[in-house]
Amino acid sequence: MAEPAQAANPRPRKKRPPPKRAEVIQVERIVPRLTRVTFGGGDMAAFSMPKPGAHIKLLFPEPGGTWSPADTDAPRPPSRTYTPRRFDADTHELDVEVVHHGDGLAANWVRTAKPGDELFIGGPGGGLDIPDGTTHAVLLADETAMPAAGMIVEALPEDCEAAVFCEVADADDERPLSAVRDVSPTWLHRAETGAVQGSLLEHAATALGGMPETTLWWIACEAGAMRRVRKHLMDDRGVEKAWMNTRGYWRLGETNYPDHDYGED
Repeated sequence: MAEPAQAANPRPRKKRPPPKRAEVIQVERIVPRLTRVTFGGGDMAAFSMPKPGAHIKLLFPEPGGTWSPADTDAPRPPSRTYTPRRFDADTHELDVEVVHHGDGLAANWVRTAKPGDELFIGGPGGGLDIPDGTTHAVLLADETAMPAAGMIVEALPEDCEAAVFCEVADADDERPLSAVRDVSPTWLHRAETGAVQGSLLEHAATALGGMPETTLWWIACEAGAMRRVRKHLMDDRGVEKAWMNTRGYWRLGETNYPDHDYGED
C-alpha cells in the first residue's frame, strides 16, 4: 500500500508579535470585587482590534526591572490571561476588568495599581466568530467571564435574541453587561444558597426550554462546570459543535489554570 503523500511545504506556525509596553491610564473600582484598568500609551498604537471573547496576556516584570521583549534570552515575566473588554482604535486605549478573588499575581497588582504604572500586554488572540444565520444566543458566564460575555452580546446580529445568565457571589457583583446594547441578564447568586461555583449555571442550562437549531451557545466559567454543561448540550440537546463555544477560565483548587481548556478532551 502506498504511503500517504507528505506536504512539500507545511504551513509555518504564525509567529506571535512581541508583547507591547502599556501604561495605566485609569483605575476604577466598578463593584466591590471588580476593578477596571484602562491602558494606553507605550506601544498600544500597534495593538489590533480583538475579536469578541478574545484573550490577552498581562505580563508582570519585576518592579524596577529592565526586562524588554527584545531580551529574547531573558526569562519571560510571569503572566495572567484576561479578556480585553474594550479597545478604542482611535485613542489606542484598552479596558481590562480584574476580579478580586483572594491573593494572586494580578489581584495583588491591581490593588495598588495607579496611573503611570507600566506592564506588558501580549495578544490579542483567539475569539469568537459568530456563525452565519444565528437567530438566538444563550450565554452562561461567571464573574470571570462577564467581560467576554459583554463583548459577545455587542457582536451579535441586531435581530438576535439573547438569553444571558450570570453567576456571581451576590447582588453586589451585579453591573451592566453592556453600555451600547440593551441586555438584562438573569442573575444567579451563590451566597443565597451556598452553591458551589458553576452549579447555578449548570442548573440554568438544563432547565432552559427548547431552543432553535440556529442558537449560539457560549459557556465560560469554572472548568469542571463548563465540561458538564458541554456534555449536556451534546448528549441531551444534540447541539452541534459549530453552534457551541465553551471555555474553562479557571478550575476549583488550582492557581494559574491553563487558558486553553475548551472541554474538547
